Amino acid sequence: MLLLAGCASTQTASLQPDQPLPQTRVQVNSDYVAEVERKARMRGVEVNWVNQPRRIVAVTPDTE
Repeated sequence: MLLLAGCASTQTASLQPDQPLPQTRVQVNSDYVAEVERKARMRGVEVNWVNQPRRIVAVTPDTE
């Protein structure tokens, strides 16, 4: 005897969403970097970034 079980709703998980996903890109969070480095200079500390903080931003036609 062979039994197969499944959920009818699993097929919809692979379908495209009604609205297209926004286009994004990752960029260095330069505002945060500048603020940290400014405060570090005021305190006489040197900052060496290993991995600069990044943020995800939406791509608009005028920023491509």
